[in-house]
Amino acid sequence: MRIIGALRSARLNAELTQNAVSEGLPVRGRAISEWETGAIEPTLGHLILWSRELSLRLVIVGSDGELRYGPQRQRPGEALEIFERRRLASPLRNRRQALGMSQGKLCELVGVTRDSIQRWELARVAPRPIAHVVWAQSLGYSIALRPIAMSDRRPRRDAVRVPILLAPRQVTRTMGLPPRA
Repeated sequence: MRIIGALRSARLNAELTQNAVSEGLPVRGRAISEWETGAIEPTLGHLILWSRELSLRLVIVGSDGELRYGPQRQRPGEALEIFERRRLASPLRNRRQALGMSQGKLCELVGVTRDSIQRWELARVAPRPIAHVVWAQSLGYSIALRPIAMSDRRPRRDAVRVPILLAPRQVTRTMGLPPRA
């Protein structure tokens, strides 16, 4: 899997040992060694955390090379892994719907049950990383790694931004201050 190779390269470029990276993960350095050599496959949750330790983020990329965005903000009380799964699932669900493809058709392409596709799209269950890659590829997309700061930025729009002016009473209410009499 190219993602694991890229994570290994990022770790080596940062001059970090496997044990140093594992300190921020719920695993030992040996697990990272096994992931990097392909002896075992990390879970999607582990890939998300491993990427974060290296200031990287998994992203969905369209066939045009542009990032495909999902939710940008974590819900209050939402675990990081759940948010990241939602962020990765949303563009894939949107793509499937834009193509007019049913979950049933997609499950045939990916080789899983319709129930699995439904749970993945709702971020209720994490797919295995290889299944996530196949899911994206079945829709003409791919999964890549990007630096966190770069993946968080949305492309600029050419539209002119018009400031919204609020009356003083609305401003004080928005700021949580009592309205003036």
